[in-house]
Amino acid sequence: MSLKAQIALSSLGCILIAVNGWAQHYNFNIGSGPGFPLGPTNRFANISYNFVTGGGVNATPHVKLTAEFMFHGIPAQKKIVDQLGLSDVKGRFYALTGNLLFGGPIGHGKTAYAIGGIGWYRRTLEAKQTIFQAGTVCSPYWSWWGEECVNGIFATDVTVGSRTSSAPGFNVGGGLTYQLGDSPAHIYVEVRYHLAYTRNVHTEVLPLTMGIRF
Repeated sequence: MSLKAQIALSSLGCILIAVNGWAQHYNFNIGSGPGFPLGPTNRFANISYNFVTGGGVNATPHVKLTAEFMFHGIPAQKKIVDQLGLSDVKGRFYALTGNLLFGGPIGHGKTAYAIGGIGWYRRTLEAKQTIFQAGTVCSPYWSWWGEECVNGIFATDVTVGSRTSSAPGFNVGGGLTYQLGDSPAHIYVEVRYHLAYTRNVHTEVLPLTMGIRF
């Protein structure tokens, strides 16, 4: 074996040792998947998607403390948008949470866990309406950007209203993980219920998340 190959293998070994040592004390996760509105939110929003990432410390081999950021879409149902006479209503749901995760192995590289915590949630709603404005030139190049114009008139979406509500809330759920070989990485599937005490109407969602945990 050449000297360069030996150096490369030694470097790789050092990196793997460092990652394993890091994974014994700290944790990290990232994932995404479909998100389902529940309760009063279900009467307004469609199924969307969620994204979550976070990290923390391992208190014991079976107990982890994590801080996470979550994004969850809450797009308005078409029938509601039509009733309001708008072109589009978009909803977004953000969360910063602190969580306790505890679980253990169930055999063959698999683990089961429960997770729950509290945090600060923010819901934003934005309503848009289509208006028509005159343009000086009706160039065919506008079609490259998805803009259509007829006789110099362009259809444009304009934000006509927005609402934001921030409030405390909590989450609870559970998941399963599967270890990738001998590495500290695990594929995970998780379902978690989130409830935020937002103004007027509480926001409830149930994200189903698939991703990687270390």
